[in-house]
Amino acid sequence: MLHMFQRRRTVVTPFPTLRFLKAAQKRSSSRVRFENILLWLLRTLLLLALCFAFAMPVIRTTAAGSWLSRTRRDVAIVIDASYSMNYELDRGKVWEICKDAAATVIGGLLPGDRVCVYLAAETPVPVIEKPTTEHATVIQAVNALKCLPGTSKLDETVAAAVAALEQQDGRREREVYVMTDGQALAWQGFRDAAKNDETANTDGRAVITREQRDEISFFALLAGAKAPENAWPSDVKVSPLIMLAGQTARLKARVGRSGAAKQITLGLEIAGQERGRRSITPEAESETDIEFVVNGLEPGVHIARITTPADALPEDDEFIFLVRVRKQLPALIVGPQNAARYLKAALAPGADDEGVRQIDPAELDSVDLRDYQAVFLCDAFPLAGQAVLRLEEYTHNGGVVIVFPGDRAELSSYDDMRMLPLPPESVENIPVEIAARPLRRIANQPGQIVNFNMSLPPGTVPTVALKRVMRLGEPRENAAVLVTAGDDTPLLTGRAVGRGRVFMFTVSADRDWSTLPLTAFFLPVTHQLIRQGAGASVQPPHVVLGTQQPVNEIIPEHREDDIIDTPSGSQLTLRDSGNRVLVIESLSEPGIYTRARSGAETPEPVMAVNTDRTESRLTPLGAAELEEWLSFKKLFVANDPEELSKLVDEYRNGRSLAEICLWLAMLLALLEWWFANRALRKQTGASEKLTVDLAGKVVVQ
Repeated sequence: MLHMFQRRRTVVTPFPTLRFLKAAQKRSSSRVRFENILLWLLRTLLLLALCFAFAMPVIRTTAAGSWLSRTRRDVAIVIDASYSMNYELDRGKVWEICKDAAATVIGGLLPGDRVCVYLAAETPVPVIEKPTTEHATVIQAVNALKCLPGTSKLDETVAAAVAALEQQDGRREREVYVMTDGQALAWQGFRDAAKNDETANTDGRAVITREQRDEISFFALLAGAKAPENAWPSDVKVSPLIMLAGQTARLKARVGRSGAAKQITLGLEIAGQERGRRSITPEAESETDIEFVVNGLEPGVHIARITTPADALPEDDEFIFLVRVRKQLPALIVGPQNAARYLKAALAPGADDEGVRQIDPAELDSVDLRDYQAVFLCDAFPLAGQAVLRLEEYTHNGGVVIVFPGDRAELSSYDDMRMLPLPPESVENIPVEIAARPLRRIANQPGQIVNFNMSLPPGTVPTVALKRVMRLGEPRENAAVLVTAGDDTPLLTGRAVGRGRVFMFTVSADRDWSTLPLTAFFLPVTHQLIRQGAGASVQPPHVVLGTQQPVNEIIPEHREDDIIDTPSGSQLTLRDSGNRVLVIESLSEPGIYTRARSGAETPEPVMAVNTDRTESRLTPLGAAELEEWLSFKKLFVANDPEELSKLVDEYRNGRSLAEICLWLAMLLALLEWWFANRALRKQTGASEKLTVDLAGKVVVQ
């Protein structure tokens, strides 16, 4: 209308010779009309854009609802509870940021909306299992949550949350919110499912179907650092496995780093004293080994720590482990005095040595074998059936049994001892002329479990004179011949039984069968067998959080009346898995576990538990990878709570077009100004178009 008002009224004035004006009008009238229409369109669009801007229109798509009423929602909040969420940013810990964001999302729900909350850990932890409309109660529960010390699996937790939403009645919009630090590790389950195209539940866990991915709106808050930096000790290995007082120990520590390569300093502390400090520059996104040498440790169980400098994730700056130092390896000799005197002299040169005890075979039932690192059977057969069963249980749990034959028993007495490496078949007398035999160590074969790596004494090859030898049959499972006397006569055999070892000589421990007790080979080989067997069954210096293993594999010399306390002071739960085998229910708390034993003055440390350090690798997940792995049709990704609030507001209330309309109005105004001025400059009047030539005629230029 304004455009029309600006049009000039036509005034008709009589004028002669109008044919010249009509000719000019005919050529330009079509162009003038076209320019006026364009100006009219531009001015109309400009005013429409201003009207739309002040009307503040919004655009919102909805899958379940109408344009006339607001649809109610069922919302699931999933919060990553892994210890990497304790990463410290300028605005605080990621864990607190995610909790506040979750509370904000819940606070924005209307009274009819329902919400549930799950924690993503090793297994899903339902905080509010079923969706509820009690929003204040849910926010209170979220604010009270604590970050857990383990890792997380977001795929299983999201699937459990989706299953909880699907169980609700009514047609509602469904939304899932995942609050995490953006670490790629927690999303690996989605990647594996995308590769396998998993659509069915095959192992009892909930899965997300293709229909659910198309219908559910998925919001992800990646609140962690874009380029996180972190250094952590991930593992420690102690050598030798069995450490005696006065020995030098080597500790090999593994250190990892996320972020750019940077020099870090590692510290070693044992029993509260600093024992070493080393600097290292690990490669970016990798792990590097570094070695410490320690000596002068007293007998006992020492708590040790490997530390890295304080950084943004303090939960993994320390790695704890135990160093067990023994005064000697306790051994039990079962057999008569005359058959074991050389062996006892080799194991206990001093008369007052309490590390070696000798008993008669009849006393075996009354002795607790768990107090000894090795049991020697010297001409101890025949044994009672109960004694054989106790020896088998002792070996399966990590003990070492070393058998020397003798003259007291018939060959049939060995039949009940089914764990011997090779079954005895006969006893053969050796003629004097072929009695002397050189000792030879058999090379370890591929796949051989029992290995014997002790070098023979230097100099002349040791020689043993055989008088009598036990001939053996075919090797049993996991058995091998370790040392021979000559080329074809086995002298020492070994077998792996459970976690323990069984070794058997084919000669006795006295001089009646051979000169072995008098050779330079006898003393080191007996000590080596104890060490080798003990090394195979030694308890690890540290274990990983969440471990569920038999107690006798982790806690040394555990007894039924022992009380194991967690670092917080509560009692560790043990479960009987059958056959008198106790299993740790779950190691859910990192730190030093102690044992209170009847008669002991103070508790002793028995376990050092650390978190799984794969969680310390803070490699962030890219938006493109997240979209590919998740495959949700309606996926919204935010990098901070403010961006998440904006996405939620746009999704729930619609995206305002006011700003777009204002920008469009400004663009149209500029275009109208330019076009109108351009048209004005090109327009010419009749006086400019008509001239008079020299002959006095009016002509059109």
